[in-house]
Amino acid sequence: MNDLNYFSKNLLNIQVVFHACKKAFTNLLWPLCGIGLPIVYFAVDGLLQKFLLFIGVSLVVFIPYVTTCFIFHRLSLKTEEAKIKFCRLSPKERGVSIGDELSGWW
Repeated sequence: MNDLNYFSKNLLNIQVVFHACKKAFTNLLWPLCGIGLPIVYFAVDGLLQKFLLFIGVSLVVFIPYVTTCFIFHRLSLKTEEAKIKFCRLSPKERGVSIGDELSGWW
């Protein structure tokens, strides 16, 4: 599987991207809530400002995280067998696999 094939099978497939983002955000939500919510709660006055700050920080952290998941997953498919095995998965399973790529690193 060359780079163009990986791109077309995963990044252009909305199901794969949706499930990858969903899994990556779920993995990222626990540390984000554990660290970010107390900071947001004590740093800002007003409910709307707290909500907007939390969403903004979540997006600033989430976008590089999910991009790194896609990059590292592509780099982890070194052998032809691993590439073929990955391509045989359903779109949901591929997305979950991509979104779970960095879960053990932090």
